[in-house]
Amino acid sequence: MLPVNQLRAQSGGNDILAHPYTPPSKQGTILFYIQDIQKSTGVSVSYSSSFLHLNKRVQLTGTERTTGAVLTTILQGTGIQAAALNGKIFLLRESSQTQYYTISGFVKETNSNEAIIGASVYDPVTKKGTETNSYGFYSLQVPDSCQGVVFSHISYKPLFQHLPPPDEGQLDVHLETRSMLQTVVVNGEKEEVNSQPGFINMPVGYVSNFPALLGEKDVLKSLQLYPGASSSLESSSNLLIRGGAADQNLYLLDGVPLYHTGHLFGLFSIFNGDAVKDVSLYKDAFPARYGGRLSSVVDIRTKDGNMKEWHGSVTASPVSASALLEGPIVKDKSAVLLSVRRSLVDALYGQTYLKDYGRYYLYDVNFKLNQVINNKNRVYVSFYKGQDKMFIQSTNPVIQLFDDYNFDWSNITAAVKWTRVVNPRVFSNTTATYSRFYNLFTQNSIIPLTINDSLFVKGKGVSRIRDIAVRNETEYNVSNRQHISLGGGYTYHNFAPTAYHTNISAGEAAVRKAPIYYMSEVTAYAEDELSLFNDKLIVRPGLHFGALIQSSSFYASAQPRIMVRWQLPQSQFVQVSFAKMTQFVHQLTTPVINLPTDLWVPSTDNIKPEHAFSYSLSYQRQWSPDWRFNVNLYYKQLKNIVTTNTVLNIFDNSDLWEKKVIAGNGYNYGSEILLEKTQGKLTGVFSYTLSWAWRQFDRLNGGKMFPYKEDRRHNLSLAVKYRLNEKWNLSASWKFASGAPFTLPTQIFPDFDWARNIQGYLDERYSPFSTFQVNYLPYIARLNNYRLNAVHHLDLGANLFLGSKRRFKHVISGGIYNIYNRSNPFIVSFDQFSYFAYDNVYPLQLYQYSLFRTLPYLSYTFKF
Repeated sequence: MLPVNQLRAQSGGNDILAHPYTPPSKQGTILFYIQDIQKSTGVSVSYSSSFLHLNKRVQLTGTERTTGAVLTTILQGTGIQAAALNGKIFLLRESSQTQYYTISGFVKETNSNEAIIGASVYDPVTKKGTETNSYGFYSLQVPDSCQGVVFSHISYKPLFQHLPPPDEGQLDVHLETRSMLQTVVVNGEKEEVNSQPGFINMPVGYVSNFPALLGEKDVLKSLQLYPGASSSLESSSNLLIRGGAADQNLYLLDGVPLYHTGHLFGLFSIFNGDAVKDVSLYKDAFPARYGGRLSSVVDIRTKDGNMKEWHGSVTASPVSASALLEGPIVKDKSAVLLSVRRSLVDALYGQTYLKDYGRYYLYDVNFKLNQVINNKNRVYVSFYKGQDKMFIQSTNPVIQLFDDYNFDWSNITAAVKWTRVVNPRVFSNTTATYSRFYNLFTQNSIIPLTINDSLFVKGKGVSRIRDIAVRNETEYNVSNRQHISLGGGYTYHNFAPTAYHTNISAGEAAVRKAPIYYMSEVTAYAEDELSLFNDKLIVRPGLHFGALIQSSSFYASAQPRIMVRWQLPQSQFVQVSFAKMTQFVHQLTTPVINLPTDLWVPSTDNIKPEHAFSYSLSYQRQWSPDWRFNVNLYYKQLKNIVTTNTVLNIFDNSDLWEKKVIAGNGYNYGSEILLEKTQGKLTGVFSYTLSWAWRQFDRLNGGKMFPYKEDRRHNLSLAVKYRLNEKWNLSASWKFASGAPFTLPTQIFPDFDWARNIQGYLDERYSPFSTFQVNYLPYIARLNNYRLNAVHHLDLGANLFLGSKRRFKHVISGGIYNIYNRSNPFIVSFDQFSYFAYDNVYPLQLYQYSLFRTLPYLSYTFKF
């Protein structure tokens, strides 16, 4: 091909390009101006539509008065130039230049228009690709020679999509569910987990793969099958991540922070599996947009609602019943989802088996509205409310002690989200949120003082935390090799740690109000993800900034993050990461049971923010599509972490709670192994964690380091599922965890000063009742000097799917928990007054309480 300047020099080409021409308008497509030039001047214009995007709209300056000037303006930035030869105009591109343009849009499910998170978008020619974000949006640069791209997800059929000419709007695609996975057809839910070093993305459909306690499928318990994630107690949904405390996990429900996630003593979580779409767990390599906790981020997204047709389901188990209804308000424009769940414990067993122990009930409500404004703007409105009510009656007629306890705790969250496609490369999400956690505790006690006189005590405690926040997250796809994320937010916190009111006998009420704390939290972040050396090396540096502002204190924290991932031959990866995390709020805990008597308090002048410095090294190997293997090494240094003087009662004397807080340091380290088979009739996961969790407080244990209550030396899980046919699948899981550290006295000695507590109910160190027997006090030489028995159990389960090809579908699930009847420790305590006789001495006795032995379950789900 001759150079353009030589072409112009032949046959008076410059005269053709200099031909006077006045365009009819300043705006139009490239094709419009080419056709008008041919019509007005009679000169033929030759071009190839394979590299010239004719429907692209252009803007003239208004000063163009010749054919050449107009062509120069409309072809600016395309790499194409106009040349004249033999009385014709040719639009030519330099042979060495390839032009790129951006395609973008949403990937959705065919049957429901539900956004698909983590779908792959891949150009097979350049071998470049990307993934959809949390809203199903993607942005990818492709060469103008690209004929089409492949959209795929492990739970959906891959789709090769031919590309339309650019600038014709978004390219939205719909993927069909894989028919090869019969359970996906029945459930309409994805089952495959995306597991990477330090990150797990679990669709809610995966939850039904394995046996569940009492038939209650729980997303948080399913996460416990993977390394680095364990539970605080047997069968508890309360997560312990790499030795971190429960309050060091950031739980987000549609982007709204939650402060309490347990139902029924923490035996299952507040996240209703009917309404949840998927859950992501970050253990390290934290993206810069997350902050505020030290150990992990649990990001849970609820379903958007079916935009095609109405669907619903009803589920019943021995513990609870739930119902879901979703469908379009305007087809393909707006959808609504409503899910409710209520316990059946009080209705089925309250009047018979539980009438002597107390009453309990709970409920959850999830609501979501999804409105498409246009192809670039969408609005989501979500709401959640969950509440637990518990009444416990404790009566000991031998020593004439009567207590009634009432617990009432609830969560309320609300969010309004506006997502906008600013342009094909920029996606923005603006969210306003409200969150409230509230708990109420009341106590009525009768305490005998003498044979003829008793003390009546009435107490009431209230604790609350309320947040109002707004934030923005913006993603900018600079190129296929660079992706920038940035944003920020503001949160207004209102803390009322507790206010306790006591009324003793007929006297005046003693009111002890804790101060209310108002504080502002400001965050900002920036992150740049770079793909280098033909995608062999991925580097993701980021910075998160957080500041806490109060009337009397100010704390600021710059938190750098970096992740480096190197791809080796044969589908092998090595990843290293570092992250600094800062936590401005603290949880003061009392018992080991996950009750809401734990208090959330802010950092103050006396209590500094907590910090964590997390390091990790990971190796990953993939064998074919079926098998993957991960091994992780991690080390975490903790500073200014808090605990309490457990001799004192946190909930009472709440105006002095700052004096009960003790700050110290900690060290968590360990290794994790994961082997997983993800496809085929037989699937399963094997995980093992070896870990240490140490704490050091100047005012505890003589200032010496000791294993903390979150220390679980060995943690092993093995779970398998076998799909017999289209109707049946069988599953089994076995879990093992080392016993938790536990403090026991090395000696006990009589307290001859016991008599001074006859009227000493205001002294919290002693029991508020008196006897004439000898009381023994323990001598503790070292904290957590013993360990409880190991926890392990084997569970079996089966699912039967009926009516998979009909409108009405049925799922029957059954199984057996703890099939070999292991007596696992739930609570261990030492007690002096387990039995009573006036002629006996009362030494301390050690007791282990087990909650569940062999326990069958059965649940039924109806779908339409």
